Amino acid sequence: MLARMIHHRCLRSSHGNFIVFFSACWLSFFDWAPGQSIDFDKDVRPVLEQHCWDCHGPDLAEANLRLDSEPLAFQGGDSGEPAIVAGDPSRSYLLARIQHADPSQRMPPDSDPLAAADIEILQQWVDDVPRWQAIADNASTATLEHWSFQPLTRPERPGKAVHPIDDFIQHRLEQDGLALGPIASPTDRIRRLALVVEGLPPTYEAIQSFAADPSETVWLERVEAALQSEHYGERMAAHWLDLVRFGETHGFETNRERPHAWRYRDWVVDAFNQDLPYDEFVRRQIAGDALDDPVATGFLVAGPYDLVKGQDELLGLTQRQDELADILNTTGTAFLGLTIGCARCHNHKFDPISQSDYYAMQAIFAGVQHGDQTLPLPPTEKQRRQELDRAIEELWVQLRPFFRPAVAFALNEEEFSPTDVRFVRMTIERCTGGEPCIDELEVFSGQQNVALSQTGTKATSGGDFQHPLHRLVHINDGQYGNAQSWIAAQASGGWVQLEFPEIQTINRITWARDRTGQFQDRLAIDYRLEGSINGTDWLPLATSKDRLPFASGDSELPEFDFSNVDPTLASEGQKQLDSLRRKLQQRQQLATPPQAYAGNFNEPGPTYRLYRGEPTAPREQVAPAAVASLSDWQLEPDSPEQQRRLGLANWIASSDNPLTARVMVNRLWQYHFGTGMVDTASDFGANGTPPSHPELLDWLACELIENGWSIKHLQRLILTSLTWQQSGLPNSQALQKDSDSRLLWRFPPRRLSAEGIRDCMLVATNVLDRTAGGPGFSAFQVEEENVRHYHPKEDFGPEDWRRMIYMTKVRQERDAVFGVFDCPDFNQVVPKRSRSTTPLQALNLFNSRFVLQQAELLNQRLDQTAQTPSAKIQQAYRLCYGREPSESELEASLTFVQQTDWVQFARAILNSNEFVFIP
Repeated sequence: MLARMIHHRCLRSSHGNFIVFFSACWLSFFDWAPGQSIDFDKDVRPVLEQHCWDCHGPDLAEANLRLDSEPLAFQGGDSGEPAIVAGDPSRSYLLARIQHADPSQRMPPDSDPLAAADIEILQQWVDDVPRWQAIADNASTATLEHWSFQPLTRPERPGKAVHPIDDFIQHRLEQDGLALGPIASPTDRIRRLALVVEGLPPTYEAIQSFAADPSETVWLERVEAALQSEHYGERMAAHWLDLVRFGETHGFETNRERPHAWRYRDWVVDAFNQDLPYDEFVRRQIAGDALDDPVATGFLVAGPYDLVKGQDELLGLTQRQDELADILNTTGTAFLGLTIGCARCHNHKFDPISQSDYYAMQAIFAGVQHGDQTLPLPPTEKQRRQELDRAIEELWVQLRPFFRPAVAFALNEEEFSPTDVRFVRMTIERCTGGEPCIDELEVFSGQQNVALSQTGTKATSGGDFQHPLHRLVHINDGQYGNAQSWIAAQASGGWVQLEFPEIQTINRITWARDRTGQFQDRLAIDYRLEGSINGTDWLPLATSKDRLPFASGDSELPEFDFSNVDPTLASEGQKQLDSLRRKLQQRQQLATPPQAYAGNFNEPGPTYRLYRGEPTAPREQVAPAAVASLSDWQLEPDSPEQQRRLGLANWIASSDNPLTARVMVNRLWQYHFGTGMVDTASDFGANGTPPSHPELLDWLACELIENGWSIKHLQRLILTSLTWQQSGLPNSQALQKDSDSRLLWRFPPRRLSAEGIRDCMLVATNVLDRTAGGPGFSAFQVEEENVRHYHPKEDFGPEDWRRMIYMTKVRQERDAVFGVFDCPDFNQVVPKRSRSTTPLQALNLFNSRFVLQQAELLNQRLDQTAQTPSAKIQQAYRLCYGREPSESELEASLTFVQQTDWVQFARAILNSNEFVFIP
């Protein structure tokens, strides 16, 4: 105690460094000696208080590092470096900085080094492994007290409402003196159902049918029909593709196309339509290649990609870190609702995610590379290919009598009607490999070879392969074999020509690659022989087109002139030839394996934690693992690449993971009500917002898991609740207490998304092409330079009238008309689109060429389906609003048409709030 009093007195008197040093040693001498057990309050706290608390104490915590308690010291700061590594002082950042040799790096700054005895105390403190194990266990429990990390348990229903959702909602409303509102009109309900679930408006007839019988039974039937519609998957996919930053160009400065990216988009559409269980939906997108579903891993590489790689090594390392960060961040936010990416450069400031956790998860994706993946042929296509092969072989057997034999290496004879020529030319378009070679070109008049150079015939060519053995003089020197042959200078388009001293009447030509039979390469298989009197005007003599293919797999179809064949045989032969041509084309298509932009996977090297995220500052190696505070799942550092992703996928998709089901339930709630119970849909951590209805969120999460992770089951529950079927009309008393309708005393009305507005226009004008899947259409004219330039289209036709989900998603570019309606630029994850109101939206919707064209088309449809002005207005209301106009609306519309014209009326009705809002 005396020593402690002296210690504090010396500090207060501040008589120089020597006295401070002396007092510290005095304290250590009396209070602790090597070999004794360490007491934090008695032994360690005084050292830290004297030297560290000015910057890392209870009043100030630079870099979020506090050293006024053991749990806080063990937690470390923002740097990501472990301040204390239990049992290993040499790796503990706290001791490393205290003992740093460089005074500019040593702590505390601008002070003399700590005394050796003080350092010994800290080292013994760090060496006490049981102490830190107990602290770690307690810290793990404390950090998981946040509501979203708690295990899922199904709460008891709080009331007596028939429907479970209404039960929880009504109970919460009653706490504020509120109640559920009245049910919406049949027209509003059926329109809302179609627009929210399918993204397309219902027909007037469907609305009238429901209005005639809006019973609960009929409503259930309508809900089921909407969920089973193929358009359901298209609407759901639009939400999901926003969330996973899906684009069909690379982004960055070149912004090149990804022509096979659409397969992942179609996979998402099909997954929702088939109600693929959500846990499986998660697994396949992370490790689909291990689950016989390779297209699904398009999720991993759906984001932007900088394909321009420079020579600078640091730039390359940084680019790779950015790619991995994109994959990891998206996985964390999409499936777990955690901003894991915040721990790239330091420990997460709000959630129990360390920098080591970030790089442990990065190790899972370290083998993922952007690129196309060749897909296996589906079994149906394999069978189709086998059937085509058999049919092609049968047709060849039937056609073989009509064709000459295939070209041969040793000798080929071309016979034709006697023809007067002075020039003969052979042009070769294709050969079996390399440049074509001919050992001798012989031209016969009767039995005499008139091509020999000894008789004065001159040879010329389009270019000669330079080699001592292969020379142009050998083409007509009368000698055979490889050593006396000519080779063209080019693989395609090469020619050799013979000029006779005088006009000759010829009827046969022979040629070969090597008549000695020693060489079997460089064989001309696509050629033509022509003759001429003057060397300018050429007549065909013979061609390879009427020969059988050189190889059985050759897709080149021979040509045949049936004019000299018996008419009966000729007709049948032509049919067989046409059939063969079609089947060869089909076979060619099947021979090209499909590709998808779904990534490639390589075995990765070691992964290291990077100090402050710097690629050139690696620290300790980390093994593939999940977030340590949430799971003990971990693999060996050298585990196979696929096993890493599959293990992570299984952990995320486990029913024991408290986040996965909660996050997806909240997203579905947002899709249906406009806002989730947690309005920070991709941040369920401490920096996110608490749920408006926590018990309902957990009840629905348990419901999702216990019903086979069925997304449609959960949506069926939402859609059949009175909460969702409420009117959207306001209530002044409720607005005062809950202006945002978060408590759901009414259905929150909202504007359609950009896709909904555009697609509904196409439905109203009756030009919507409902073709599903396949390559999309573009909203741009593409200037195909190395750096792509995208210019908005100014003219639109039927190829542009598919649903907007099938519009090619160009990064950094938005559709010129509907992009202003809060469409993402496909570079960033968008868990929820904003709902802005801007002058550009009104201008685009009123004056763009696309909308003007649709107004014209709507007017044409009205002309075709109605005869009188009143009937046309009634039809417009039915097509656009699904209802009849009131008397005042009919009168106002007639007046408007008289003052303007029908196209302006059509344009106005397509711009109305009732058309673009979900009721």
